[in-house]
Amino acid sequence: MKIKKLAVLAAAIAIPVSGLASLGAFGTAGASNRGGDKGTYTCAVQGVPPATASTVTFQAPGITVNGSVSESTLSKTKTTTALLPSGGTCGTVNGSGGPYTINSINPPCSATTTPPLGPVCTSGDFAYGSWNSFIATGASTIVAGLPHPKFKIDGDTFTGNTMNATSVTGAPCTAHEAGFNITGTVNALEGYSSFSLTACLGKVTAPAGSAGTMFLDDVGTTTVLTVQIDPADSTVTVS
Repeated sequence: MKIKKLAVLAAAIAIPVSGLASLGAFGTAGASNRGGDKGTYTCAVQGVPPATASTVTFQAPGITVNGSVSESTLSKTKTTTALLPSGGTCGTVNGSGGPYTINSINPPCSATTTPPLGPVCTSGDFAYGSWNSFIATGASTIVAGLPHPKFKIDGDTFTGNTMNATSVTGAPCTAHEAGFNITGTVNALEGYSSFSLTACLGKVTAPAGSAGTMFLDDVGTTTVLTVQIDPADSTVTVS
């Protein structure tokens, strides 16, 4: 069942998308190369304070098997601020990004809403937050909801424009993690033209009943409200 779930997740989300997004609060710090061709920056994604993890929090009560019902047409996914310590390929100045809010459109309740919602979903209400919806529309929701994230690299501010997003269920994410790889262009600063962002969703921290479990183990089976972006595996590259 776990292999099948991975295949469904990868197949559903690994689709080209236009626009731009970032799953979480991503900060970057730049490489020390300066001048006409500044080289490539590759930076780990960490939290505040350093060596902790940024987090992603879905619209309460979180992603669930049956989903939830709201009178609102929008649901919000929020990320915390990220801070990346300088050093190595991330230059001499700490980078930062976020916090971000990703708005997604809730579909109206109907007889075709899947999976069948446990809560009463009547005409005039809107459904959100089911695992089926996350798997089917995760990448496109991110793209539409956060088109132009900004992040700093060694003192420079970059604005991204995503061209593609795919799911990640293997390397560089570790076992029991799943995430997204987002690629695109960056605003015209000398020597740079593109970015690649990999966000690996790891340890679940809320709700209490799911805290301490790993994101991929929970896909399709239990509730996830808040999850960490693994600082050991998540990176931003600008070249």
